[in-house]
Amino acid sequence: MKKVLLASTALVLSAGVAAADVSVGGDGRIGITSYDAVNDGDLTLESRIRISFSASGETDAGLAFGGSIRADNAGGGASGTDGSVFIEGSFGKLTVGDTSGAPEAAVGDASGVGLTGVGDFSELTYLSNNTGLGADAREAARWDYTTGDLGLHVSTDNFGPAGDNAYGVAVTYSAGDFSFGAGYEELGDLEHLAAGVTAAFGDATVKVVYGTLDNGAFTDDDQYAASLDYVSGATTLTVFGRKNFDGDNAFGVGVAYDLGGGASLKAGYADQEDVTNYDFGISMSF
Repeated sequence: MKKVLLASTALVLSAGVAAADVSVGGDGRIGITSYDAVNDGDLTLESRIRISFSASGETDAGLAFGGSIRADNAGGGASGTDGSVFIEGSFGKLTVGDTSGAPEAAVGDASGVGLTGVGDFSELTYLSNNTGLGADAREAARWDYTTGDLGLHVSTDNFGPAGDNAYGVAVTYSAGDFSFGAGYEELGDLEHLAAGVTAAFGDATVKVVYGTLDNGAFTDDDQYAASLDYVSGATTLTVFGRKNFDGDNAFGVGVAYDLGGGASLKAGYADQEDVTNYDFGISMSF
């Protein structure tokens, strides 16, 4: 991401106040896709370009502040449902806007594959913000505090579809090539526990994630996923498997080759209950 200084006039307006840094970057892709649920699996051209902005500054007392947003989300940034802003100090970091809940930030997902994600079948479902359980994207807040190898995380968001807020707490721990995350969240009558472990063994990285959902009717549903990333020179091979709350099994395989300069060749294949997707192309980061 190339930094472009846009706020140098602040030095003229206020002596002794450091100017904010504003950075402009983005991502793009070009290739072909085949999605069973789109065009009956026919080959389709794929292209996308997104421009992103991030800004940061610091007060005289050492309080850091900033935010980030993509250009295509500018409208949602005005209402807090897209983009995010933060303040950070000795108390930790508070992020507000389109941000993940504490369990999702701590546990995350298995590794995805492909140019476009080919269905994102490697992802778990979380209750906080941008969830697949009926809640639309909405403004959220998350506090993160790190001391040594231990991290603490707390989150909430604005009202969901039933007028309920989602709340979440989580803990993370890392030591060398090992990291662990666990969290709890609730939304109305729904309660979700999630945990994940990541471990690196030389050129290979293994991640296992698990979640169990209590729907308030004494019924527990489980979801879990695992992935393996293996790096050999400029090439990364990824495989994953996952079961979602509906009992659907999915698996995927992908390969990425780093071309340098922010460009990579990517190809992916994923299948979930006889729904098959694949893609190939070049991803770009600038």
